Amino acid sequence: MSYLLEQFNQYFQIEHAISVNLEPVEEANLPKDDSDIDKIIPPLFLLANEVNILEQTALRPLRQLGDVAEDLAQYLKLQSRKIDLILSHILASENQQEDQLETHSFGGSGFVLKTTEQYQANAFYRCKLFLADEAAAVFCFAQVVDSQSGEGNFKTRFIFSHIREQDQELMVRASLHAQAKVLKKKQTKKNIN
Repeated sequence: MSYLLEQFNQYFQIEHAISVNLEPVEEANLPKDDSDIDKIIPPLFLLANEVNILEQTALRPLRQLGDVAEDLAQYLKLQSRKIDLILSHILASENQQEDQLETHSFGGSGFVLKTTEQYQANAFYRCKLFLADEAAAVFCFAQVVDSQSGEGNFKTRFIFSHIREQDQELMVRASLHAQAKVLKKKQTKKNIN
């Protein structure tokens, strides 16, 4: 248990709600390696994440051009935003309402749920995480680290047990973007006062 907790604490966690669908899975049915995950990821998740990666890669060289490319970069960002809106709408169809939960926090190592249900330690789940702000979704497997009671609910930590490297990077990037928004909001509030 302490090993899982140590692994969980390796990455920063941001208190932010994202939608997640969980489905219990037996340990024997977990993927053996990353290529097995690639075979079972829903095609829509692969498409959305590929678009996200292409967007990150395409805008990087424009930043080096400075003021000359500012208008072009702005135009491309707007085009990218249109694609993101469409992908977000399409991904919403994958978010099963009856299984939908919201995270209390998330990061590169996993996520935390606050629920009325206690989860069994070490149990495995197939996860679909929906990152609306990133117009992306992550399909992975997670293991319950622990489920602690308090204030009428349970706070359960899930660690990613099987996740593609690019999806873990996406989770890290999403947590950093969420943190940047929180800091920007605090700074704006501070400037108003």
